[in-house]
Amino acid sequence: MHRIIVIGRGLIGSAAARHLAESTDGIACIGPDEPADRATHTGVFASHYDEGRMTRIVDPSPEWSITAKRSIARYRDIEARSGIGFFTPAGYLGLGSPGNDYNQRSADTGEACGAVTERLTAPEIRARFPFLSIPDDTDGLVETETAGHISPRSMVKAQTHLAEAAGCTMHRHYATAVRPVTDGVEVEASDGTVLTGKKVVIAAGAFTPLWRITPVDLGLVVFGRTTVLARIDDAAAEELAGMPTMIHCVSGAYILPPIRYPDGHSYLKIGIGTAEDERFETLSSLQAWFKSDGSEDNREEFTGFLQDLFPVLQRCQHWHTDTCAVMYTPTMLPTSDFVHEDKIAVAVGGCGKGAKGADEWGRLTAKLMKDGPWPDGVTKEQVAFRTPRH
Repeated sequence: MHRIIVIGRGLIGSAAARHLAESTDGIACIGPDEPADRATHTGVFASHYDEGRMTRIVDPSPEWSITAKRSIARYRDIEARSGIGFFTPAGYLGLGSPGNDYNQRSADTGEACGAVTERLTAPEIRARFPFLSIPDDTDGLVETETAGHISPRSMVKAQTHLAEAAGCTMHRHYATAVRPVTDGVEVEASDGTVLTGKKVVIAAGAFTPLWRITPVDLGLVVFGRTTVLARIDDAAAEELAGMPTMIHCVSGAYILPPIRYPDGHSYLKIGIGTAEDERFETLSSLQAWFKSDGSEDNREEFTGFLQDLFPVLQRCQHWHTDTCAVMYTPTMLPTSDFVHEDKIAVAVGGCGKGAKGADEWGRLTAKLMKDGPWPDGVTKEQVAFRTPRH
């Protein structure tokens, strides 16, 4: 019997498995590799099948800022010990406007956490980032050194490697059922294997509520999000040199600089949450979403937005879309708590920005499972399970 089984090998699940395995024995993690062919895949998917996620300390929420700071501080150690790189310190730029306090609130939390930040006027933004076309009343917030982007695929590989090196048993399938038994919990896997453990933590991302493997309703809401990617040629790459990760504070758009993908090309990426984003209520609808090209309306809207902001992209000939999913909790923070006695816990809810602090959310999950000392910054009450109101 395992001491603790982690269900889910995404950004939070793989981090939790590592932190647990490096501090105790008897740890197992169940979660599949990325499917070779999405179109024919019949199991679970994940939003970490990508090469670019923003990471930064500055954030309007102190809890997200603190967890990001602690995670970022461990990136280089994880890379060095695993031999797998995943962090690029490209920096961050928040583009604000009069009447929008996103930059100010982010600067306040960043300062409290010791981030290296700078405020810029529109002329200063243009001087530093001449590839941008912005209104005269734009203001900027810059974070350097600790901000940039991670490859979520590679980060999961690094966490998985270190967890296995520390003795974690990896079962590369997905869980189909979780059953409390007299002396622990049984987890049935898609290959028919039944794993037994004293405790289980479910960290299955957006598929958690729709796969229905938790014993209670967690009040989770899952939306689809379309991203648009512009393929960058050599001339555009030269013009975009030095581009940081960005948030357009009014629209909420997040923009990643040119990043090399497995096909050998570099892509600049944008995503924006919209009121038209599809909400998923069934497993089949979420699976179909990951196999689709996303929203055509989003493709047209986001392409125009990018071409206005980056005039160089008006010459871009190759565009495509991709899909991911965003899951929100009732508190807009991850839920990390036991939901059935002291046997079954959950660690879910990236809320659209979980990647940057995933290692710390995994560490907090490990603390929960071992009943270890809880660090300051985020209280147990803030991430506790709350009975949803319907």
